[in-house]
Amino acid sequence: MSEGSNAGGRGRDPKTAERRERRVGDGLAELDQWLRDQVAHGLARAERAPYRLWDDASRRLVDASAGSLAGQVKALAGVPRRAGWPDRLLAEYALLRLLVRAYQGRDTLPPRLREIVRARIGFTMPQDDVLAHGERVHDTWCVIGARDTTLDQLTTRRVWLRGAESGRSALVLSFAARGRPLDASFKVGAHVDATLSFYPDGLRALVAERSKRTAPRRPERGPGPSQVGSELAGPSQAGGWRAPGGTSVRGLLEEYAAALAGDPWLDRWPAVLEQVRPARDGRGDLHVLDADGDALPVRTGDPWPLLAVSGGGPVTLSGEWTPDGLHPLALWHPEEGVVLL
Repeated sequence: MSEGSNAGGRGRDPKTAERRERRVGDGLAELDQWLRDQVAHGLARAERAPYRLWDDASRRLVDASAGSLAGQVKALAGVPRRAGWPDRLLAEYALLRLLVRAYQGRDTLPPRLREIVRARIGFTMPQDDVLAHGERVHDTWCVIGARDTTLDQLTTRRVWLRGAESGRSALVLSFAARGRPLDASFKVGAHVDATLSFYPDGLRALVAERSKRTAPRRPERGPGPSQVGSELAGPSQAGGWRAPGGTSVRGLLEEYAAALAGDPWLDRWPAVLEQVRPARDGRGDLHVLDADGDALPVRTGDPWPLLAVSGGGPVTLSGEWTPDGLHPLALWHPEEGVVLL
């Protein structure tokens, strides 16, 4: 099941849509009070609180037809189990409150931001509407990485693309029930000639048209254990690949800052870094260092593929940049080609 199915979109019946808007509004008012209570009672109790604290709030949002927001609240249960959790939890509560207030004042928001807020709440735009009215961009898109995540019984695959001419980033999502196959048409490292139709946030996209002329070959190296299945491994032999255009650490942070200004709830951003090499800091924590000496922290459960393939030398590296650090997806090496991490 690809992103943008019509199920769950805006109700075509105005009365149905109005009833849902009221349910969501009531649910967000209740969430607003819940957030106030968490701060008023102090964050210290969150460290000892059972998961039920967040699960109950999440279930109430599901009942209010705010499914996406419910998932965000449920995910907060894991925050107090991390280092430095008080600051992170307070920041997450603040972002949720900002989202509540934005929805309550949605009629005053610019159209693009209003649609972003609706999507973060749980309103989906029908696929037909995206294909008919979304911004279209034709390019040769490099598949820079993919990541699978499973929540409850649903697996989501995030595929990140980077336009060779436009430099545009794009996210294509697909979904499947746990254990069922996902869309495997995008091979990491492949270059795909296609026209994408973008959602209002300017990042998520659907494939409107796709040429069949790109035919990536099978790789010599497969993905690491924490990455997607081998069906997404792309070309890696000499001559069968070319690295996507990347940027420096400073350039990535400038990209992320600009994206965050347009969507304050953005939790990850696609990164392509050129000429970076792995390095350890004084505490032994892994970073990537660019040619200017700027560094970013790397977050991975298995750093050895990155260390072994790079050999400490410069590579092109893709990943997801998050508030926690850089989660690597793939690297391009002059001799090894594309290697999934």
